[in-house]
Amino acid sequence: MPSERDLPDEQLVARARRGDREAFAVLVARYQRPLTGRALASTRKLEDADDAVQETFFRAWQGLPRFREDARFGPWLFRILDNHLADRGRRRGREVPGAEQFAEVLADPAPGADERLVADELATAVRGALDRLPPGRQREVFQLRYEEGLPVNEIAQRLGLHSGTVKVHLFRGARELRRLLGGAVEGTR
Repeated sequence: MPSERDLPDEQLVARARRGDREAFAVLVARYQRPLTGRALASTRKLEDADDAVQETFFRAWQGLPRFREDARFGPWLFRILDNHLADRGRRRGREVPGAEQFAEVLADPAPGADERLVADELATAVRGALDRLPPGRQREVFQLRYEEGLPVNEIAQRLGLHSGTVKVHLFRGARELRRLLGGAVEGTR
């Protein structure tokens, strides 16, 4: 019998709609990293990205009763995140220029500021390395997996590939990213 982690999104969503928090927790675990990657590309700060992802999951939980059963859960989550990030950007446009920097100067530095700086630098390096992946199937597979959050079987279906081929592209893409990030990753240890 498959574990909850192995269930398709549709079954987990159906259970979550009935109030099953454990099923929703599996969905959160499944989509947390890809959503954080997307949010980080927009916010450029790990703390802001984490906040945006948390808000996305909160809105998704509240919106489950209105979720269309014929829709796909992953793209719906990314739409919620993108809408939240757009709202956030519009709100920031209405803020007093320089107020945030002024508040930061007055505030005590938060513990772990060095770790956040390293994480921000690493995120920037990862984005740059992703942009340097050679165009083609490998990059396309990587983007579908880590930017859109699609599972391997959906990527395979969408691109007309075997799931094993998708896994090979992901493995080779990860290896190429490690090579491209060699100095950035070594500098964080």
